[in-house]
Amino acid sequence: MEYDYIIIGSGFGGSVSALRLSKKGYTVLVIEKGKWFKAEDFPKTNWNFRKWLWMPSLRFFGIMKLTIFKHVAVLSGTGVGGGSLVYANTLPIPKSTFFTTGTWSKLHDWETELAPYYQEALRMLGAAKNPKLFDGDIGLKKVAQKLGMEDKFDATTVAVYFGEENVTKEDPYFDGMGPSRTGCNFCGACMTGCRNNSKNTL
Repeated sequence: MEYDYIIIGSGFGGSVSALRLSKKGYTVLVIEKGKWFKAEDFPKTNWNFRKWLWMPSLRFFGIMKLTIFKHVAVLSGTGVGGGSLVYANTLPIPKSTFFTTGTWSKLHDWETELAPYYQEALRMLGAAKNPKLFDGDIGLKKVAQKLGMEDKFDATTVAVYFGEENVTKEDPYFDGMGPSRTGCNFCGACMTGCRNNSKNTL
């Protein structure tokens, strides 16, 4: 069979490219070395190395791959969805000061240029403010208050479905075109793979 495009990897770049190209009518093949994980396939803890790490030489076939180079180590996702399986869901958008500092300010008005793409990414990933603050969040808020920067503290924007806890809803985002999601139960296992089907992966 012939394809217009062949994409290697199904992470953020690969999945988005495949979606956009197929919507334009192109035939697309996505090749992914990892498997298609179901919620129950993810480890309950990151101490379960066989189900968390991707190290085939040790017979570990999990979602987190560690690649070590001379001066850097890279953590990446392995499985359908790539890095979206293992990232912590956080979706920060740079503040205006980021774009007006240093070389950014001299190159182009990147804040205006990128704004619609940030908004589209947030929409597609089902972004929402985390409705609960935990000990770490409260600690950061207190530090911000002590420094007179309370206005700089904000709850994290994450790619998680915060519907009714543990209640599954058919495709809460895309009018029947997307997967069902279950309301987050705040277990904190986002980076080991969401066993509750609340995290919006690709």
